[in-house]
Amino acid sequence: MIVDPSALEAYREIMEDEADEFIADIVTSFYVNARELFSKMDEALVKDDREEFVRAAHTFKSTAATVGAMPLSGLLADLEKRAESEPLPGLAPLIPPLKEAYEEVENKLKELYA
Repeated sequence: MIVDPSALEAYREIMEDEADEFIADIVTSFYVNARELFSKMDEALVKDDREEFVRAAHTFKSTAATVGAMPLSGLLADLEKRAESEPLPGLAPLIPPLKEAYEEVENKLKELYA
């Protein structure tokens, strides 16, 4: 399952009438944050800045989990862990598949919450 809708649907019980707007805000923030975090990871790779790369991967992992994108969050957790000990240039080939996984999540979220 690319996105587990229950992650965001849980807000409906708490927020009732305001849930749609709240969920829309979370999803929109996820899109914006994802673009920023991809940019930070790309820049960190170029600069060979391990700390910035790990921080961006960690933040992205958490935001992906917030929207129920657990497979994407898992990929990011693996990337974060590897970035802590492996040379960053060796991780560059993992970014295009990560971006593809993100696009699948974005498409699914748009399908669920457009």
